[in-house]
Amino acid sequence: MKTESAEKAYDPIVFWVSATITIAFVFWSIILPESMNLVINAVFGWTTGNWGWLYLITAFVLVSGCFVLMLGKYGRVKLGHAEDEPEFSDFSWFAMLFGSAIAAGIVFWGPAEPAYHFMTPPPFFGGEAKTAEAGANAMTYSFFHWGLSAWAIFAMLTIPLAHACYTKDLPLKFSSAFYYVIGEKIHGPWGKILDIFSVFATLGGLATTTGLVALQLSSGLKFQYGVELGAWSIYIIIGILTAIFTIAVYTGIEKGVKFIGDVNMWVFVGVWFFVLIFGPTIFLINLTTNAIGQYLLYFLPMSLYTAPGVEGNWIGSWTVFYWAWWMSWAPFVAVFIARISRGRSIRQTVAATLLLPTFGDFLWYGVIGGTGIKFDVTPTLQEHGVESAIFAIAQNLPMTGLLSIFLFFLITTFFLTSANSAAMSLAMFVSGQETPNRNLRAFWGIALGAVAAVLAGAGSLKAIQTASIATAFPMMFLLLLVTCGTFKGLNQVSESNGPTDVASRPDVVVPGTDRNPSPSSRK
Repeated sequence: MKTESAEKAYDPIVFWVSATITIAFVFWSIILPESMNLVINAVFGWTTGNWGWLYLITAFVLVSGCFVLMLGKYGRVKLGHAEDEPEFSDFSWFAMLFGSAIAAGIVFWGPAEPAYHFMTPPPFFGGEAKTAEAGANAMTYSFFHWGLSAWAIFAMLTIPLAHACYTKDLPLKFSSAFYYVIGEKIHGPWGKILDIFSVFATLGGLATTTGLVALQLSSGLKFQYGVELGAWSIYIIIGILTAIFTIAVYTGIEKGVKFIGDVNMWVFVGVWFFVLIFGPTIFLINLTTNAIGQYLLYFLPMSLYTAPGVEGNWIGSWTVFYWAWWMSWAPFVAVFIARISRGRSIRQTVAATLLLPTFGDFLWYGVIGGTGIKFDVTPTLQEHGVESAIFAIAQNLPMTGLLSIFLFFLITTFFLTSANSAAMSLAMFVSGQETPNRNLRAFWGIALGAVAAVLAGAGSLKAIQTASIATAFPMMFLLLLVTCGTFKGLNQVSESNGPTDVASRPDVVVPGTDRNPSPSSRK
């Protein structure tokens, strides 16, 4: 006898609406590319010009919320039932978590952003370019863009999603995160709207990364080996990457994401140690230490800095773009992290999603980006674009050829980890199953590649960036709602059951207890 889940492998409304609009967008971009460019440019100007301040406030609120969850009374709450144990080892868990959320963006911007700010100082600091002070400030702002604010966006959405799914027996879908906001209405039209939106946010976020990766790989081949693939190079690279991660996601999470994530993490650590040892070691240690100090000192003012009176749209092109990029990734990253975090506590999950990756980003940026500052790769950026920065740095280190091979590998595997988890999450959005049908996973893998190809075909980094900003705009409001709903829901549970100590509350499962949550106490 077939089960209900076997008969209904996906939600037909969520799937067909999402698939139809995605296919329509691809055809629109192919047939009327100028029209698409006009629209996305208008969206970029409107969102960054009028709403940049709210992006900043939202990110700061999320950081604050994460620390309250991690350090407060709910930190010991288990994401699952009492008998649930973690599915993956700590190393594999963190490797998948870090790789899926950070992707190849850290390899792209790690060397490029500090060098760019070294060449054109951020208005928050100002000052003369290419000085010792400019180098320290450049690294500080790079830390800010890849620090707590970025990871708080993922962590804050992961917790209510995982808690609702594993303690309320809800499907592993984006809409389940809003159980504490709209309750049982997540099973109705509002839930379907949320899941449909999550599909487009994910497509926009991954398309941004895919475009950046394709640009970097194409630039690397030309810069390092003199290989030019011609006008179709972007499409060729995206096509190859799409084929690889679609096959990987088709094989399932154990065979695909876990293997790629483990190998990818070891290569990441190896490249970092190589650059630290054979690069300007003492300079890198001093620069990183100094930047961490400045980051802690200026975190609050940088978080709320809107660049009033500054000509141009620096905040929109940098900070707002980054916050929007993280927000557009939030649905699929949160679902994926929730998927691999059953049996972990809230404190453990927030720490692994907020603190450890932030520290990892600091180390990577400090060493890789610091090397670019020390050797001043800015002339290469001006001539070949920001995508060439990592290969310009390799030119200043021993064993350049071997290092470049590992860099190509790292860029590709980081991206594949994220694309793999994104395709998996998209399939979860439309099915609500932890292990969706493999054909469904393959379809969304191909869809990701198609959207990335048409955006990259616009030939503009701004066009690629705008995909994130446009899809993240509604996400900003949803994140504020889910943050309020999470604390409201947890407080209501606490009040309705009397004791404030989560270890003694019957509705909350805490590691070390043998109680199952009482069905009658669930709301």
